[in-house]
Amino acid sequence: MHEYREQFGRITALLDAHSATGLTVTAVARELGITRISAAKYLELLASSGDVSMERFGQKKLYRRTRRLPLPEVIDRLPNALVILDADLEISMVNASFVATLGIHPGRNLVGAPLFDLDLPVFSEPSVRRNIERVRRSETYLDEIQLIDEQTNRIYLVDFAPIVSPAGRPGIMVSLRDLTPLKKAETALRNSERKFATLFETVPSGIVIFDADGTILNANRASLRLFGLRTFEQLSASSIFSLACSPGTLEGLIAKGIAAELELACDFDRMKQEQIPSTKAGVAYFDVVFTPLRRDGGGPPGEFAILFKDITRDRRERKDLTFRETRYRSFFENAANGMIVYETIREGDDFVFKDLNRAAEEILAVTKDEIVGRSVYEIYPDLADRELRERGAAVLRSDTPVFLPPLQYRKGSGPWVWHYLFRLPSGELASFMIDVSDELRNSGALATSSEAERWEEMEHQR
Repeated sequence: MHEYREQFGRITALLDAHSATGLTVTAVARELGITRISAAKYLELLASSGDVSMERFGQKKLYRRTRRLPLPEVIDRLPNALVILDADLEISMVNASFVATLGIHPGRNLVGAPLFDLDLPVFSEPSVRRNIERVRRSETYLDEIQLIDEQTNRIYLVDFAPIVSPAGRPGIMVSLRDLTPLKKAETALRNSERKFATLFETVPSGIVIFDADGTILNANRASLRLFGLRTFEQLSASSIFSLACSPGTLEGLIAKGIAAELELACDFDRMKQEQIPSTKAGVAYFDVVFTPLRRDGGGPPGEFAILFKDITRDRRERKDLTFRETRYRSFFENAANGMIVYETIREGDDFVFKDLNRAAEEILAVTKDEIVGRSVYEIYPDLADRELRERGAAVLRSDTPVFLPPLQYRKGSGPWVWHYLFRLPSGELASFMIDVSDELRNSGALATSSEAERWEEMEHQR
């Protein structure tokens, strides 16, 4: 073996000296003083190991020294930690990742040191040591071992491979890959998938996933319940477009490829005509959130999803509420008597005009825009009477309506108005108003010094 290495060295040195032109087998034999057969054999071995290259020129073979890459620099740039051992399990080479991964001091020289004497992490594990010994003895060995370093709690994948150096010496290459970030990412992904699956199946809202052609790809149990179906197969047999009463709505959203919130109607009777066996009847209304599902690599989305909930009852209640509000507003505005709604501030110490109808505008000779939102006592300071304040506050506290004696909003001018005060469920104070000026005038009550006492006497006589 020593003789081979010496001849290999002489040949490679000779080819280095003639790197520009190269040499034939005959020229190598002549220069080294060996037979042509020996020279050809040495050159073939060097060519097979990649140390020399051969080119043909007719019948001749021309050999040149191979320009090798700087192997140590290449190995140093590999992300995996790498160590090369000789036949005695002494370290021949390590790369920068090996030093960094195992936390070795950068200035420490490892080359030439027996690996098992260094007490390095991972390599102190009995399973790793036994496997390296098996490789050295050419016994059956494991190509890779995955293990957890008990000291650092990190996960490594350790690869083993026998190698032969260019000089023909056997060795072992061991590489380490830190799998800890990958395992953490896999765990996080599994947790995320489990959470999504739990949410997908337990959320009370329906979720349907479909492609651009309307083919239903997936749906949760809530969607089946909302559509009155028992199995996913019953739903997937139809198109997502056949579920909505508004043709073109979902198609338009798919074309735009943007998220949107909208309301859709679903006619269960029509679904049955299209052989979708829903157990429901009539029309249902759904509040729908539409969203495209973006691909990791970018580009236009290929799948879409809708999340929806049944708002049929809410919609009917809103419709009924709108009807009742319209009816109330009509009654409020068209009532022959004046009606005023007051908002209380400072715990009933002051009142603000919240609303009044047309009859009240005529009685007070004002418009709604002039007084709504303003304090009653600011506009009509004569009403800031202590007794009136207390009566209004008492109505709010006890929820007991009261009749007020006729009063003028400005003493000495304007109509005499009779009020019936009561508390609204909203906590506001309301009042029915009747202009009783003519009745008081005809009865002669306005000639007395105490209009309120006279009115109370007239009410008692009635």
